Amino acid sequence: MTPPRSFLLMTAALLTGACATPPTGRRPQPPASPTVQAELGQREVIQAGEEYARSHGYTLAEGREATEVRPNYWRLRFGLAEEQGKLLHLEFDEGSGVVREEVIPVAPGLAPAAPNP
Repeated sequence: MTPPRSFLLMTAALLTGACATPPTGRRPQPPASPTVQAELGQREVIQAGEEYARSHGYTLAEGREATEVRPNYWRLRFGLAEEQGKLLHLEFDEGSGVVREEVIPVAPGLAPAAPNP
């Protein structure tokens, strides 16, 4: 037995009206470029490193550096306000947080050496 034609027309009209949505007035936004996404990721990692350092009693200076060593694994370095000539070196895994912490000396005018494994 087939449903009456009026039932089918009414169902189609209801479904068409339910699927139609009015425009929001906003223009569609393209997805963020990989550069923007990387910058946002770097900012979040630096912020997490700062929070970790403060919660462990370090007073940070203005100098900050974040380098993505491999996907989701970062090397962070922060200047220490109370210890001139030293940096706080953190290794940060986005899945598990800080996995290594070390204070490393820096000679004036020279780039800091990589810490020993």
